[in-house]
Amino acid sequence: MEFTPLKFQGTLAAGGVALMPYIFLKNNILKIEEDIALSHLTLLSSGSLEHITALFLTTVMGLFIVSHIVFTVFFTKQLIVWLFKTNEIKKLINNPLTSSSVFSPLISLPMSLIVFFGPVSFFFPVISLHKQLLTQPAFAIFSFLWGALIILKIMDTKTIFTQTVEYEKLSFGWLLDVLAFGAVSLLGANIAITTNSNLISSTTAFMTMASLVIGIIIFIIKTMILLSQQSKSKTLPNTNILPAFFLVIPPMCLLGFGLFKLLGYTSEVFLFDIRAISFLVIVSSYLMAMSWFIFVIFLLKDTSVRL
Repeated sequence: MEFTPLKFQGTLAAGGVALMPYIFLKNNILKIEEDIALSHLTLLSSGSLEHITALFLTTVMGLFIVSHIVFTVFFTKQLIVWLFKTNEIKKLINNPLTSSSVFSPLISLPMSLIVFFGPVSFFFPVISLHKQLLTQPAFAIFSFLWGALIILKIMDTKTIFTQTVEYEKLSFGWLLDVLAFGAVSLLGANIAITTNSNLISSTTAFMTMASLVIGIIIFIIKTMILLSQQSKSKTLPNTNILPAFFLVIPPMCLLGFGLFKLLGYTSEVFLFDIRAISFLVIVSSYLMAMSWFIFVIFLLKDTSVRL
C-alpha cells in the first residue's frame, strides 16, 4: 500500500491505548503520585479484584506498547523514504484540502515520548531513575518536532491564503494541524515541568506557550469555519467532513491539558498560587469537550438541524 502520513494515526491509537491502562493503574489502583513500576503490583493483595485488574491492564499496556513501537519504527522509515525520494509532500501541502494530513506524524511522535516516559518506564524503571539525563535528548526531539510544526504551519497557511479553498469539500483531517499543536505542546509542558535544568525548562516553556497560543487561535478559527459551513446546510454533514466534528474534542483536551501543565511550571518558577486558575482550565476543557460531544450527537440525530 502506498505510504501516506495518515498511517501514523494507527501508531497514535496504539500509543493512546497503551497510555490509558498506565494512568488508570497509577491514579485508581496503585494511587501513587510518583512514577509507578511493575514491582508496585506486589503491594496489592494476591488474587484480589484489584490485583487481577492490574494484571489485565499490565498485559494490555505491554501489548500496545509493542504495537506502538513496531508501527512507529516501520512508518517512520517509510516517512523518511517518502520525504526524500518523492514529491508527494509538496502535492499535499499545496492542496488546501489535504494539507492538514501532513501533520499526522507530528501527533504520533510526541505521543511516543510520552509513552516512553510513562508506560515503557513502568516495565523498565531505569528510565525513571535516569529521567533527568533523558530530558536532554527529549528536549532535542521536542525542538525538532516544534520546528517542523511551525515550518509546516507556515507552508500550510501560505497555501490557504494563496489558493481558493472549497470549504464544502473539507475532509475529516481538517483539524489534524490543531491536534499536532496540542500534542507537541503537551510534550513540551511535560519536559518543562520535569527537568531540573533552568535553561531547558525556560526555553521549553517559552516554545510551549508559543505553540499553545498558535494552536488555540487556529482551533477557534477552524471550528468557526466548521460551524459556518454546517450552518449553510439543511442536512447532515457529508461523510468526508463528518468525522471532523468529533475530532474537535481531542485537540480541545490536549490544548487544555497542555495549558494546565504549563501553569504548573509557572507556579513552581514564580511561586504563584494558580490552583484556582488551573482548576478552571482543566474543568473548562472537559466541560467544553462534553458539551461539544452532546451537540454533535444532536447534530447527527436531527438531519434537518440548522445552527
